[in-house]
Amino acid sequence: MSFTYKVLESDMELLAAALSEVNVTVAVKSGAGIVEPGGPIRAYTPNSVRIRGLSYNRELHEFRVAGVQG
Repeated sequence: MSFTYKVLESDMELLAAALSEVNVTVAVKSGAGIVEPGGPIRAYTPNSVRIRGLSYNRELHEFRVAGVQG
């Protein structure tokens, strides 16, 4: 069994994650590592995503949902 993740990019993917209240991990797109280890999306705009009371810029960060592959 291996663990993978899906990067949430579109508004529809962010909406689905917000409605299902899954934990979303925030990482810096430049590869500098994980910023936020996980929490549900509380709000999003075309420019930012709010998780655990903090807003993250959508151009600078990527938003990941963990998954498991057989």
